[in-house]
Amino acid sequence: MLLGRLPTHAGAAPVEVRLPRSRFPVAISFESSDTWSIAERFGEQLVSHGRLAYRAGAFVVRTAAGTTRYGPSWQAAVTAHLLRRG
Repeated sequence: MLLGRLPTHAGAAPVEVRLPRSRFPVAISFESSDTWSIAERFGEQLVSHGRLAYRAGAFVVRTAAGTTRYGPSWQAAVTAHLLRRG
């Protein structure tokens, strides 16, 4: 699994990244083994966009609307999710 810059342990500071085609920075926070929260930063405010999880060789994004499976890149999964929801 290619985690890149994802935080990987309890107590780790959220990681803020700029993703291609995303208008705002994205903050990724560790929640539990293989699960992270996704939030977009609008100035000082963080807006939650669900949970990123690694399952069976691919990243999925879980929201109240359901779960979408993407692929082996968390960056591509989060970018696709942010573009899809808008």
